Amino acid sequence: MERSVRGIQPIDYDPVVDSLFVSVPNRKYEYSIMVGDDLILDFGRIPPGEKQTIVGFELLNASEKFGIDRHLLKNIRRLHAEITIDEKTIKLKLSLVISHRRKERERSKVLEVANLGVPPMVSSINI
Repeated sequence: MERSVRGIQPIDYDPVVDSLFVSVPNRKYEYSIMVGDDLILDFGRIPPGEKQTIVGFELLNASEKFGIDRHLLKNIRRLHAEITIDEKTIKLKLSLVISHRRKERERSKVLEVANLGVPPMVSSINI
């Protein structure tokens, strides 16, 4: 069951549920896997027909993870995510640049969870 996701912004933050959703534009989404309590990885192919990779993710409780006010996460200007999956762990290194009062501030976070069966791979998302 393959579907194309169109009209979705590459970065979407919902302050009501404190959820940060990041996706690669023009992706072919295939399925999602929840890893740990706060991270959902989206898998697909870029471009279609290529090797399977991570095409997006959702980070729950995002403001808590970064230690900032929920409404500041609506002002993300740039984002770099590096996702490394090996046999034992899934590691998300996430760096954000947020605009606040005409100044840009950078925040970084590393989230590591146990790997319970996701195949090894490395993926980067820059927006």
